[in-house]
Amino acid sequence: MTVFVRLLLLGALLASPGTHAVEDYDELFERAVEAVDFEFDRHWAYTETQVDSERVRVGRYDPRRPSGERWQLLTVDDRVPSEDEIEEYRKEKAHDHSDDGDRQVSAMIEPGSIKLIEDHDDFWLLGFDSGENGKEFMDSVDATIRVNRQGGHLEYVDLRSHSPIKPAFGIRIAKFITRLTFGPAGDAGPIVPLSTHIEVKGRAYLFVSFDEYTVSRNNDFEYVVD
Repeated sequence: MTVFVRLLLLGALLASPGTHAVEDYDELFERAVEAVDFEFDRHWAYTETQVDSERVRVGRYDPRRPSGERWQLLTVDDRVPSEDEIEEYRKEKAHDHSDDGDRQVSAMIEPGSIKLIEDHDDFWLLGFDSGENGKEFMDSVDATIRVNRQGGHLEYVDLRSHSPIKPAFGIRIAKFITRLTFGPAGDAGPIVPLSTHIEVKGRAYLFVSFDEYTVSRNNDFEYVVD
């Protein structure tokens, strides 16, 4: 084989779709994140339901209200909240950084690790490595991204364990889930974050067990004029 033919073959390999696939899927993911309106609360009122191992809280956000009063706690476990619960909720929401959502989503993904799992007529299903965790963690976790093909936006980012995780000596995580979902605000609104589901179950040092979960859902969107 001549040097010229070898160079031709090398150039063909470097130019092949497989070589650029990672870059293409990274770009696809970036565009899908950009298609989500993470600052929708500037123009939309909505209801947030928070469920955890202790209680269910329902609150309403309205950008038309004065700063510091835009979040109102409506119910706790289907009852009228106490003054202490209202104050706790107000302080918690004063430190809400939901406008950082795009950076938080991107930080979950290890750059250059995105790969195609399924190319469907309606969506792309992608796999990825998490930039926040090591290889041992990722060996026990399925990490997927689903991108809507028609709209080009995120539908979900999902990490869930398929086998026990041992992040440190004496700690065993039997169940791990982090799932973020995205969809339209109302019937024809922008694509916004719809829900967050975080669940961790396991045991530490044989005798200390933990089972915690937090689910947050946004609905009842209402477009409001500034």
